[in-house]
Amino acid sequence: MTRSFSSEVGGFDTRESAPGATLHIRREPRRKTSSLRVSWISDLGDGAALRCLAPACLLRGSASHPSLREISRRSEELWGLVLSASVDRAGQRHIISLRAEFPEDSRLPGDAKVLDDAVDFIREVIHQPLLSDGLFCSQTVSTEVAQHRRTIEGRFDDKRSWAMQRCVEETCSDEPWRFHEYGTIDELELATPQSVTTAWRQSIENNPMYIHFSGEVDPDEVAAVLLPLTTGRDRDVTALAPRHPRRGAGQLREVEEQFEGNQANLVISLRTNTGHGDPLHEAMMIANGVLGGFSHSRLFTQVREKQSLCYSINSHIDGSAGLMLVSAGIDGDTASRTRESIFEQIDVVKKGGFTDEEFQMTIDSWDSRLRMATDSPAAMAEFDLVSRLVGRDPDIDQLRQRVAQVTREAVVEAAGLLQPDLVYLLSPRQGEDPDEEAS
Repeated sequence: MTRSFSSEVGGFDTRESAPGATLHIRREPRRKTSSLRVSWISDLGDGAALRCLAPACLLRGSASHPSLREISRRSEELWGLVLSASVDRAGQRHIISLRAEFPEDSRLPGDAKVLDDAVDFIREVIHQPLLSDGLFCSQTVSTEVAQHRRTIEGRFDDKRSWAMQRCVEETCSDEPWRFHEYGTIDELELATPQSVTTAWRQSIENNPMYIHFSGEVDPDEVAAVLLPLTTGRDRDVTALAPRHPRRGAGQLREVEEQFEGNQANLVISLRTNTGHGDPLHEAMMIANGVLGGFSHSRLFTQVREKQSLCYSINSHIDGSAGLMLVSAGIDGDTASRTRESIFEQIDVVKKGGFTDEEFQMTIDSWDSRLRMATDSPAAMAEFDLVSRLVGRDPDIDQLRQRVAQVTREAVVEAAGLLQPDLVYLLSPRQGEDPDEEAS
């Protein structure tokens, strides 16, 4: 099967615009809208919850638009501009972003223009928020603290995600991968107008800043329009911690925790001993795909479908942490058999016992996933940003080529590096009937 790896639009043109701030501009002629993402980067860990509150407070009002309703009204005036905030992570880095999408000037009727006004509006939201005596309003902070508390507490309701997070925390107890991007409830106890305002100022003035723009505009012209977004940057840019080294596995450990509920969740962490930039990283991506990354993978076809040991099962890898996580939703009494079956399938991949069809389907599935990313300006910005933060080549076509060139032998070699580190089980509390207690 022959593939073309030449993108119609290419990657991002990168230029420095202010101390610690870079513009990443991609000319995109296939869309009717422009996509803008402004991101500030810090290390995961202390202060994460306060940093999460800052963009939410920004969207509550600005100097010229002093309420959420006025922000929404101005967005509608700008031809339906959509403005939102997001909180993400990339390896050991914490990402706080504002995202905007608005029509291309060339698509508007007559002589109407929106780019300049849209960027000026976003600049005001970032740099001139609604403040009282130089601080975020106490009511705004209180509201956002309550909302973020519900978000953090709500993580436990998704038992599968909670089990995976707890497995990572136990596996990486002294590594930066253990931190969650939402921060902790304890940090929220420290949230005041002063502390949240300080977190905002620290982000926009000192933290490394990435601006991604995709649109049908000349890169030099749009760079000049975007420059005011970097206003107020301090030359004292906060240095990020060096990339934490990936570790191998210690002696295999088992951890079981209980909760009130019915379905159990089993998570197995394995050290991959490879990561971004390593010669076998793409082969490890394929090994993970053959094992549990897709619906055709062995964990799904053998453990779930053939043996009916679980409700759901998959695996994924984190190239930054050098981890593979296998997650299964199960009945508590099948935990032992499910664990045994999972290790059997890992052994199959290590020995090259997978079929040529499974191998080729995984190659094709990865290529399809990467091609889909090139169809979305937001996904391309995400790929470019994360790549730069974790030390991955940001050229998505080059990644597609490396994936296509992976051989069966390389997959077996990569799988041979897998080392089980922890078996984590989140199980229903024994001897209790939750339905009976509730009554």
